[in-house]
Amino acid sequence: MTAPLQRLQVNDGLLITADRWQVAHGYHQQRQTIHYEALHQGGIVSGLGVSVGPIPDAAASKYRQPRWLTIQPGLAIDAQGNPIVVTSSESCYLSAQPSVETTIYIVLKHSDRLAQVDTDIVQEAFQILEKNGPAEDDEVELCRVRLTPGGTGITPPEEVFSPGLNQLDLRYRQVVQPRPQLTARVAAWSRRSEAMPCFQALFKALPGLYPAIRGEIVADAGQSDLSHLSYDEFCQLGHSQQIQMAQYLRQGGVLLVEANADSLGELYQVEAELRSAIAARRRGSTTPLQASAEQELSEIQACIGETVAQLAAPIRTFLDKEGLTAHPTGRLAADHGARSHPFRFGQWPTINSQPIGLYGWGGLLLLVGPLTQGWGQSTSHYGDPGEWFDLSREEIRSAQELGINLLSFAARRRQLHQWLMPHSGAVQ
Repeated sequence: MTAPLQRLQVNDGLLITADRWQVAHGYHQQRQTIHYEALHQGGIVSGLGVSVGPIPDAAASKYRQPRWLTIQPGLAIDAQGNPIVVTSSESCYLSAQPSVETTIYIVLKHSDRLAQVDTDIVQEAFQILEKNGPAEDDEVELCRVRLTPGGTGITPPEEVFSPGLNQLDLRYRQVVQPRPQLTARVAAWSRRSEAMPCFQALFKALPGLYPAIRGEIVADAGQSDLSHLSYDEFCQLGHSQQIQMAQYLRQGGVLLVEANADSLGELYQVEAELRSAIAARRRGSTTPLQASAEQELSEIQACIGETVAQLAAPIRTFLDKEGLTAHPTGRLAADHGARSHPFRFGQWPTINSQPIGLYGWGGLLLLVGPLTQGWGQSTSHYGDPGEWFDLSREEIRSAQELGINLLSFAARRRQLHQWLMPHSGAVQ
């Protein structure tokens, strides 16, 4: 909002003029727009199907090509809350003649009110637009077509989930839905990072698992809520890069350092097996075998602590050097956002038979194990892309839920820091 809302103060004897009438009705329209933009996203409510239509008899010769589309009646609402009502079928001609293969978008847009002749009644109208870019906030996409050069005719898709060239593509139509409360902006701290496709796969799961948050890949790590960096790359950072990273953390950013520690994974596995064995025997009386298992568990946990301390040594050195707060062990408390919100984790999941470890020092998180592999096909050092298909549903879901926790923690942390910054002007 750039200006406060204004409404008409009504008193007895008030003279109603056209300007005052506009103020009175404009106030309610502004309130509706603010309410809709704050809580909802624009999209299609019903109808508005798109098909390849017949060539109108009255079409001029240059338009007598199989490029006519028919828009069916229906209702849409744009992101500003303007209803777009199409009461009857509408025809439109796809006029684009690209010189190279190009995606063309057909969008619906609410237009200014159109006055009728010889009457005081006005009717809200709409436009059907052909664009070479995606729909904007005040537009609703109906379909898109990947056109080839040469004015080729348009056809229905042979397979609706994988339309080919010059075929109608309706996969990206948006329906009206609640607006996410948070946007988690993710970036790769290093250009060599291979994790961004995995984050993209995680983003696709958000509407079904946790629609209150959405994900977005950004190019500038400094403007992101969460930045990804491999452990080896972190250890090779130069002095100037460490200064930039420290500033990023102070401003509320979260740095996710991903490590592939096979020895630690083996210790996690033994710990999990001992826990399961001890829990099974606790139903009976204490036995020497159980006491031995508990002693072995204690020793394994001590080994894990030592290995984590060695792995975290470069991280602790960096934090101490930059004057950033560092928890001694990095163990995340039960109420830490990455462990508790929106999904609660007592123990970290196991992905592809490799237990996950997660440790934190303020905004710096150390991730051990192939968590990102559970989000989608990966080309990282954890294996070839086909390994993702071997994961069970439980593994994939646990990986996605922990990934959502990471996105939520990062977005929320950045948001709280921004609220504390004077004149930041950046409120999500």
